[in-house]
Amino acid sequence: MGTVETSAPQPSTAAAGKLNRALTALTNGALTFAGVGVFAGLFSLYGFSMAGVGGAEFWGWPLVAISVGAMVLVIAELASKYPFAGSMYQWPTILAGKRIGWWMGWVYMGAVFPLMTAYYASLPTLIHPLFDLAPSFTTDEIIIVIAAVIAVLWNIVRISVLGRIAQWAMVLELSVVIVVCLLTFILGGKHFGNLTQTATVTTTSSGAATVQALHGLGNVIPLFIGAGVFNALWVLYTFENGGTLGEETLDAGRNAPRGVIGAYIFAVICGFLFLLCLTPSIPDMRAAMLGGVPAENAITAHLPVGVFKLFLVVVAIGLIVATNTMFTGGVRHIYGMARDGQIPFSRTFSRTLADGSPWTAVLLIGVLSLVPVLVFTSKTSSIVGGATAAMYVAYFLIMTVTLIYRLRGWPRVRGWFSLGRWGILVNLVAVLGTGATALDLLWPRPATNPTYNQISGTDGGNFLRGIPMAWLIIGVPLLVGVIFYAFRYRRIHNHPLAIDAYDPEP
Repeated sequence: MGTVETSAPQPSTAAAGKLNRALTALTNGALTFAGVGVFAGLFSLYGFSMAGVGGAEFWGWPLVAISVGAMVLVIAELASKYPFAGSMYQWPTILAGKRIGWWMGWVYMGAVFPLMTAYYASLPTLIHPLFDLAPSFTTDEIIIVIAAVIAVLWNIVRISVLGRIAQWAMVLELSVVIVVCLLTFILGGKHFGNLTQTATVTTTSSGAATVQALHGLGNVIPLFIGAGVFNALWVLYTFENGGTLGEETLDAGRNAPRGVIGAYIFAVICGFLFLLCLTPSIPDMRAAMLGGVPAENAITAHLPVGVFKLFLVVVAIGLIVATNTMFTGGVRHIYGMARDGQIPFSRTFSRTLADGSPWTAVLLIGVLSLVPVLVFTSKTSSIVGGATAAMYVAYFLIMTVTLIYRLRGWPRVRGWFSLGRWGILVNLVAVLGTGATALDLLWPRPATNPTYNQISGTDGGNFLRGIPMAWLIIGVPLLVGVIFYAFRYRRIHNHPLAIDAYDPEP
């Protein structure tokens, strides 16, 4: 692999602050891995995916891992060459110019706000069984607001402190969860047939829930695509954070791709451990599917309830760290666009504290990320589905732009990590994978992309109540973007960029 020297771009306006380099390869990787939130993500939608297609939802994990793996490799290559804050805006700007870069950065920014809401909304699924609380909209709203406040306060702290906290939290979570999962498997019945069981939960005309066995690929595949892969899709993404934190990483051209790839490999291994240990240990799949808490069924069938409570505590800690780490990546994206004058009130949102914390961008995400749950719902799967769809639209666009410019000869100068002759093939797989995923998540279905009426069980109302959640989450920011761009496009494109001083292809 060749080597290219990179330096952090300097702020382009006097009002913009400056980020400080404080992360090592380990802390970058720890933050990237923490942002994925593997165990919390798997736990929060484990029952949802299992209710959709049975224990066969396990096979969604390797399928998604292959698709996402291709995207991760492309992200690692981009992170090696261009380790700048706001990478999902910087990368297309460097490759395809300001206009395309702006739109892709705007799409990604619009996805960040509901994504944070989705992270908050996953916390009640851990808090309810931990404290034996009955699910209620009011209780969930309180938990979500508290999670948002913690994220805001956390992200005003120095990035080096966040990195150290992420490391220790990761060690704690991994130690406890791995031991609990292995003990459950060792003591469990090892019902490996659970991994290939295909069934779905249906509701009878009287309103009673029942489990219906599925036979034939024609019946299994639609449910597998609709719900079976959903858990894996919710967990295995946000690896671009390793690149967007590159501007705060020492020797970023080398350490940022290490953080991206290391976090991905570790996340995939952890997911296999979770699913392979717990799913075969479920003593009664029918009861687990109807109850919607398969992890609890597996663990408490073989270990004391207190062990399950400990499991919930450390997974909740992991989710809080994941929420705050993803929040960190979103803040850097807004800061990266703001210092280039690309968003409304850019001078305000490009400011940092003396230690490099972009505090104004922190407050912006803290406020706007609460809008979806306060306006629409706290139903986890609906918010997660919409937010994940928005993110995958952004991924698909970035992967497509990278492939187009790769076919035109990019990169002429390789970074520390380069795909070399495998670049086109890997990039093509990434485009197909992200495109298929975005289409799947945008498909209008009650399970993963419901309308407001389908969520609330109502009919009629204004036309917005009949639009699928993911379409609203993507469409509203795009509409705002069209209006803003129409009035400010000249100023946007004439504004100097922080990366102008860096020649990516000398």
